Formats: sequence, structure tokens, C-alpha cells
Amino acid sequence: MALFAGTAVAQQTNPQGQTLGTMSGQGMGQDQGMTHGQGQGMHLGGQRAQTMPKDPASRAYMEGMRKMNSDMRKPMTGDADQDFARMMAAHHQGAIDMARVELQYGKDPDLKAMAQKVIDDQTKEIQELQDWLKQHPAKQAVKK
Repeated sequence: MALFAGTAVAQQTNPQGQTLGTMSGQGMGQDQGMTHGQGQGMHLGGQRAQTMPKDPASRAYMEGMRKMNSDMRKPMTGDADQDFARMMAAHHQGAIDMARVELQYGKDPDLKAMAQKVIDDQTKEIQELQDWLKQHPAKQAVKK
């Protein structure tokens, strides 16, 4: 699925392989595509999905992705460095959240070890990004 350029299109399928709906949107941060609200089910490109995953791991992964996408959808500052640091911190937090799901529900020892490494590495990188942001506060736009 393309996330940054062009039109992104993906289809959601249930465990039986049936297509549930289509998600499309222009790049990231658009209000199109997949949205999820409590008690509302999943909407894909304006179509209601027939089922939500019932297993707790899949639901936790989906919630993590929803949160990450929401956190990354903050308005851009116009400063590439600021925007990179802010968005990467949110992106890394999404990876940490997914790794925690693997630690909780996963069974493979190699993947669980990788998940722990993701948590350790990305936590450190988030701190580095936050430190950079503190040392380089966003500049106010000059009004003309």
C-alpha cells in the first residue's frame, strides 16, 4: 500500500478471504480511507466493513494503527525538521505499540526478541527526537 505519494488502495478481507471493503486516499493524513470509532465498526472508503476482528491481538494492532495515524495527522509546521521529528516520534510510538502486542500475544521467541529490541531502540529514538524538539523550538510564522 502506498502511503506517501499517489493514490493508496487496499482491500480488507476477513479470515475466510472475503473482501470487506476498499480503502483509498491521497497520501497520508487525508480524512479519506479507514476510520474506526467505538461501536461504529470499521469504515473503508465510505463502506462499512461486515466484521471486525474478534481476536484480541488483531484488535490491538488495529487500535495501535488508528492511534498512530491520528497522532501523525497533526498540522504541518512548514519546517521540514520540526515536522520530521514530530511525525517520526509518533511513528516510532506506533511501532512500540505494535511490539507490545507481539510481546503480549505472540508465541515465536525470535519475533518476541525482535519486538523487545524495537521497544528498546525506538524508545531511545523517541527520546532523542523529543530532546531535539526541546533544543529547537518551532519558530512562529512571520505575519506580513
